[in-house]
Amino acid sequence: MLQQAIIKLFVLMMAANIAKGSLYLYDAHFNHFGEGSWRAIRLIVSSLAILFIVKRFPHWVKAFLHYGVLATIAHVYYRVFNKQVGADVIAIQAIIMVLISSFYGLGRPWGVFYSCLACVSVLLPPIVHFRLDGLNTLPHHLNLIYITINWVVIVVSHLYFHNILFALLGSTQQRNRELSELARAKTNFLSTMSHELRTPLNSVIGLAELLRENYKDENQRKQIEILLFSANGLLSLINDVLDINKLDAGKLELEKTKFSLLKLVRGITSAMEAKAKEKGITFQLEISNIGEEETFNSDPTRLGQILNNLISNAIKFTTEGTVTFKLAKINTDDSYAEILFEVIDTGIGIDPQQQEQIFQPFQQAMAQTTRKFGGTGLGLTIVRELLEMFGSHIQVTSALGKGTTMSFTLRLECMANNPVEIGLKRDNELQDFSKLRVLLAEDNQINIFFMKQLFKRWEINPDYAANGKETLEMVKVKNYDVILMDMYMPEMDGIAATEAIRKLADSEKASTYIIALTASVSGVLQHRVMEAGINDYLQKPFQLTELSEKLSTAQTKIAHERSERNEGQIVLID
Repeated sequence: MLQQAIIKLFVLMMAANIAKGSLYLYDAHFNHFGEGSWRAIRLIVSSLAILFIVKRFPHWVKAFLHYGVLATIAHVYYRVFNKQVGADVIAIQAIIMVLISSFYGLGRPWGVFYSCLACVSVLLPPIVHFRLDGLNTLPHHLNLIYITINWVVIVVSHLYFHNILFALLGSTQQRNRELSELARAKTNFLSTMSHELRTPLNSVIGLAELLRENYKDENQRKQIEILLFSANGLLSLINDVLDINKLDAGKLELEKTKFSLLKLVRGITSAMEAKAKEKGITFQLEISNIGEEETFNSDPTRLGQILNNLISNAIKFTTEGTVTFKLAKINTDDSYAEILFEVIDTGIGIDPQQQEQIFQPFQQAMAQTTRKFGGTGLGLTIVRELLEMFGSHIQVTSALGKGTTMSFTLRLECMANNPVEIGLKRDNELQDFSKLRVLLAEDNQINIFFMKQLFKRWEINPDYAANGKETLEMVKVKNYDVILMDMYMPEMDGIAATEAIRKLADSEKASTYIIALTASVSGVLQHRVMEAGINDYLQKPFQLTELSEKLSTAQTKIAHERSERNEGQIVLID
């Protein structure tokens, strides 16, 4: 579009030259006995020749624009320094055409250069006393035609580029609307895919955990652990893809939670030790200057994600030798502590020229790396993005065949030195849930089967609803302590069901305790969940101990309410 406008501008200028050459030729023939005819003919013929060449070779148009602009500037100086003319209207028009042609046709740098060169011409005559003579000016009536042609060129040139400007603005606005619709569609797609992928994984991981506890045969237990490990690996890949999209959209935020750093680290490294042992390599944990009871205020989930990615990467790319995770407090004051994290391996190493590449999405150092070791190439991208959110950055020291060291420092807010638990109660430490009146609203039969096995183990005797509408009807006729309801159900989803329950005339039913269990990771959905009046939120796939803590919290609150009104309700909505 812009190239076409530049060609139109050039054609307009050449056409104007032909018209003005015709005026000179007419004036030379009728008023000056042919004197100056060859100058007029040269202008007409050269303009026609240039038009012919540009038509055949349009990519040469900018080269000819340079020629045209320089010729126009020369004409400006010729008129300005001429005794008979000076800086007249035609000279000013020529300067304006230089501005239009150079800025619109050649771009800002050339526009600035040529415009300055042309504009300075009117400032020089008082300083430079040299003058030219011999210019035969046109008669008054022909001069007016000449000036009119110049104004037409100036106005039409602006019209060309004005149309392009507003066409581009309209196109940009339309493109922005399309991108906005695409972003919404992408968010909806990711939310739906999250639900569709994570919902079956919830059943797979949950049932695998139940089976692992039930089987006493060591071989069968090991097979179940492999199944559980593979399912968690698949969940990790899904989470990486979803997280990278949330990071790109700027929708991922850090939370502030009080946590024990050592408990978090030991929870992560215990799983990594088993993974390293399977590969026949040694895993070492070294801790310096950090007390068991020290607690910090930050986001343990995202910090754990960083450490998981770095350590699992080190183990993946180490075939023999050692992976060492070092954790040290290197600086502290009354409010903050600076912690150094280092992951050191004796693995394949990374070429220094490829160290930046590994932090790009879907990239690994070499193509054969993906074939040999697998992976999506998202882990280190997420690590870098998360560390930037923490106000830190990753440092890499590596050489091919000599291993890799990845390190970073975090400035963490110190909290009171009282013990906190990372994670939830273990299954064998559960409260008694047998008296809870639970309603499960779920349309996925595999999830229902899994939850039945879990409830049986916890001695919970629940009711079941197939959708939100059925849930609402059951709440109207029966009091519940807890309801579990899926967010994506036919007829009425979990949010709509919650809003309907909150509007019930019976105040006890309307205030039923509601916990949302959903496979979606959409921040918009999470916000809607809390706005609907849901009391708590748990994301699928969840650990059994995570659900047990939610139930324990609900049970504690209900007991407190019952002590005030001698009766309570709990509803779990998933």
